[in-house]
Amino acid sequence: MDNSFYMEVDGGNVTQNPENMETSETAEDIKKKKTKATTSDVWRYFTKLGPGDDGIDRAQCDGCKQKFKAGGKQYGTSLLKRHLDRCVKIDFEDIGQTLIEMQNKMGALKIDNHVSCEMFTAFVIDCDVPFSIVDNKKFRNWVKYISPTLGLITRNTLKEDVLKVYTRKKEKIKSILVGIPNRICLISDLWTSITTEGYLCLTAHFVDSTWKLQSKILSFCHMPPPHTGFELSSKIFELLNE
Repeated sequence: MDNSFYMEVDGGNVTQNPENMETSETAEDIKKKKTKATTSDVWRYFTKLGPGDDGIDRAQCDGCKQKFKAGGKQYGTSLLKRHLDRCVKIDFEDIGQTLIEMQNKMGALKIDNHVSCEMFTAFVIDCDVPFSIVDNKKFRNWVKYISPTLGLITRNTLKEDVLKVYTRKKEKIKSILVGIPNRICLISDLWTSITTEGYLCLTAHFVDSTWKLQSKILSFCHMPPPHTGFELSSKIFELLNE
């Protein structure tokens, strides 16, 4: 007997076609697959906008509001992940942790050299580690043991990466200060090192849009004498114009 469908009506009751039930289940499976395909953790930082005029889905960065083509087999989320590395509106430390969580969910951790370098740079900055650590033999042996395929950066490369982070953070602070609706209090601290070199630290204090007190270091620089009021005001104006 074949599996052809017959609809029988008996006293107002309709007997459903088993073949149609299989089709319904298949459609449900497809729906689940589509839902699963859009659960990448990268969507924590993007908003889906739907298809554009060309029929391709778009996504907008929640930080800088830039729009990208995303979704489907052709685009996926690769472009969105690369943008997160460069976005000045989103902290890279959060992005790196997100990528690790994504890869852990997928199984074996595949180390990305670019992400690894960015996270190592963040560690060097946060812990005040000297650039010479990358030349330390025991450190290099440890890295090779953890991942033989991981490319080790040089001291000069680390220095360049730190400067890139500095530039990115500087642009981020600029964008934050521009959007502050209230006043900003500037405080300058002066001191002299044991080598009689003068230094100036300029800090901004302000209340953000959520009514939280924020403090940001705007600059730390060499400040030779004289440390008069005129010289200090001139230096502060110079730093604010950068």
